[in-house]
Amino acid sequence: MKNTSFAMFFLALMTASCNPKETHLTILETTDTHGAYLEFANDAAVLRQMKSEMGDHLILLDNGDNLQGTPYQYCSNRDAEHPNLVSATLNFFPYDVIGVGNHDVEAGKTVFDRFFSEVKMPVVCANVIDESTGKPYWQPYVILKRDGFKIAVLGLLTPYVVTWVPDRLRPGLRFEQAEASAAYWVRQIREKEKPDLMVGLFHSGWEPQEQNLPEDSPLGRENATKWIAQNVPGFDLIFFGHDHRSRAEKVLNINGDTVYVLNSGTRGASLAQADVRLTRNGKPEITVGLLPTVDQEEDPEYLAMIQPYLDRAEAYQNEEVAFLPTAISPNDVFNGSCLWVDEIHRCQLDVVAANGMPADISLAAPLNRRFELEPGMLTVADFFKWYPFENSLAVMEMTGRDIKAHLEYSFEIRNTIYNFDSAAGIIYRIEKDKPYGERVTIVSMADGTTFDPEKTYRVVLNSYRSMGGGNHFVNGCGWAQDDIAAHRLWNSDEDLRTLFIEWAQKKGTLDSEPIGNWTVE
Repeated sequence: MKNTSFAMFFLALMTASCNPKETHLTILETTDTHGAYLEFANDAAVLRQMKSEMGDHLILLDNGDNLQGTPYQYCSNRDAEHPNLVSATLNFFPYDVIGVGNHDVEAGKTVFDRFFSEVKMPVVCANVIDESTGKPYWQPYVILKRDGFKIAVLGLLTPYVVTWVPDRLRPGLRFEQAEASAAYWVRQIREKEKPDLMVGLFHSGWEPQEQNLPEDSPLGRENATKWIAQNVPGFDLIFFGHDHRSRAEKVLNINGDTVYVLNSGTRGASLAQADVRLTRNGKPEITVGLLPTVDQEEDPEYLAMIQPYLDRAEAYQNEEVAFLPTAISPNDVFNGSCLWVDEIHRCQLDVVAANGMPADISLAAPLNRRFELEPGMLTVADFFKWYPFENSLAVMEMTGRDIKAHLEYSFEIRNTIYNFDSAAGIIYRIEKDKPYGERVTIVSMADGTTFDPEKTYRVVLNSYRSMGGGNHFVNGCGWAQDDIAAHRLWNSDEDLRTLFIEWAQKKGTLDSEPIGNWTVE
């Protein structure tokens, strides 16, 4: 009996020593790196130093959108002989938990399945459902244990993936509303796991913008983080991404509890940092902030690790494509017809005609405003600046009235440059001082024939827009989201940037003058 009492006392003593009354943790988030892992060398120096100093008391989270955005990432996605550059990077530190971004899904199921199979940490995403099982395709949440304390991390992805990414790239997956999923899973986790800290890892922006779909859409909000933080009790801390806007602050939820929200931004410019004190009987004590990394020294060991990836991509991105006779800039796109977009129009119309699906009209937007291109021989790397996304090409049916409404809406939301579509194949003018709905006047078709508002035209555009991205069809044309698919006639199997490069290579020398078919007055 005495031996039993001593054993129980010793066990209690050991348990107390292994489970202190409090612990201190630092949680860091990266998000929306978009394949910019050469630039990530600054972040690597900070992460590795903090990891060496803090050990398991540092928790590293990544919030997705990594599989798209640079030539070396594009090459890595297509290289099945080596681990993906993203998985190699995440495993290097290693991270503790990662989430899923819409541009990860856009890489296609073959790529993202291989990538997620290579990572050595849990992947969390509760609202993407495998239709064959009815269960989350990835782990909905994970429990991390530190000093006997339990940290729950729940992952969510904006379901608006279905409006941007064609079905063929995400077969068998259903994307459910983030708000409803958050309410369900946080309740399950609180009741079942009783965590000491409840963390959200959301690839969903802060709050809806004017061009988002109505809040009563079955998809909910594209950017739902603020709403969830305020209206779904149970979260202590939410890390988010998707909108590329750094944030570190706190809000009150409907129960009057404080919820801390953080977004590190994009392309590794900073880290989102939460310092957390956990105790046995009290609420978590949390302070949050942003940790800039751009002035940090690059980490040499990390650079050595990624160098083979850069070497494999170098020959591809330095390949010569076509001669550009004049400088072009996305800054000109708001003032009328300009070469930056007009070469995309020309490419789109030529490619669909060559594929037996000729279009009457082209719609396209500038997708990058951070670069200009100088005259001279362009390389593949220049086309990644010119066209940074892996959209495919689509042909749709639209009435003349729809086309005018689409252009009206595009001009209305032109502050978001990638949603500012112009058109080729028609002659039109925009009178900017007129009210919305009266600004666009379509004079004629490009060949001078009559433009008919009631006629149905074939329109070529990228897959993002053809899926409803930017909400031009819903908010501009008045279509129901579920009706958009019925207007699509054709999709390319190859991504548009590759088609653009191949088109330019055949052309040899690009055009020196814009189409000149529209003006702003």
